[in-house]
Amino acid sequence: MADTTSATGSAPALTVTGLRKSFPAQRNLLGRVTRTVDAVRGVDFEVRAGETLALVGESGAGKSTVGRLVLRLIDPDAGEVGVLGRDITQLAGRELRAMRGRATMIFQDPYKSLDPRSQIRHSLAEPLIAQGRWGRRGRVERLGELLERVGLAPHYLDRFPYEMSGGQLQRVAVARALATDPELVVCDEPVAALDMSIRSHVINLLRDLQRERNLAYLFVSHDLSLVRVIADRIAVMRRGEIVECRPTAELFADPQHSYTRELLSAIPAAHPRNRTFRAAPAA
Repeated sequence: MADTTSATGSAPALTVTGLRKSFPAQRNLLGRVTRTVDAVRGVDFEVRAGETLALVGESGAGKSTVGRLVLRLIDPDAGEVGVLGRDITQLAGRELRAMRGRATMIFQDPYKSLDPRSQIRHSLAEPLIAQGRWGRRGRVERLGELLERVGLAPHYLDRFPYEMSGGQLQRVAVARALATDPELVVCDEPVAALDMSIRSHVINLLRDLQRERNLAYLFVSHDLSLVRVIADRIAVMRRGEIVECRPTAELFADPQHSYTRELLSAIPAAHPRNRTFRAAPAA
């Protein structure tokens, strides 16, 4: 098993043990499942307050599935997910809703995560209303504060998503995830849909907010160049399993698993003359 223990001394915001999830891959004429595919197979890791753990791997490795399992957006088949000291797999109703105010998610595509028919003020207010926090007057002040913190003027509250750029919308998505003062944020490819010129602004915003609030980030990404600058530790996923989990600098300096070495070798060099290209290994 890969070593998934954090090197920091703070208490874990997230502890995942034996997490498993499979999905139907084939059904018979009666609709019964005859074959399943294992998306997540016995995953263990933890993330501590103020820390960023990146989950990396190729498409289909199970990274995004883990992110959704952690917040009970989908239910696991087995395992425990300790969020801020509570096993979220055992929560329901009011307790689960309250926990989702303390653990939130930033999705990859802001155009899909925000209601195109609603003004930004309504999208931002939705988690506050769901949590039953802040009265109407308090919510108005809260929304203005949230936009200001992510670098947007208050007049954006009256806009619809189609009136804003991708970078502006992702800032709104960040504000929405932070609306309820969470302690854990799952970032599912949060800059993958953005232009390169905008990515650094959103990443710097996430880092600033983490320092201010001591946030724990589970950062899902396929981009090793990106996680190298934002993650404290990196967990490498392959076919639903974590094959290696180490501090970022150590993993880049001396990768232990052959799959990790393959991923690192595929990162383009900064200068074209230094780039090498290899054929993909046979399946």
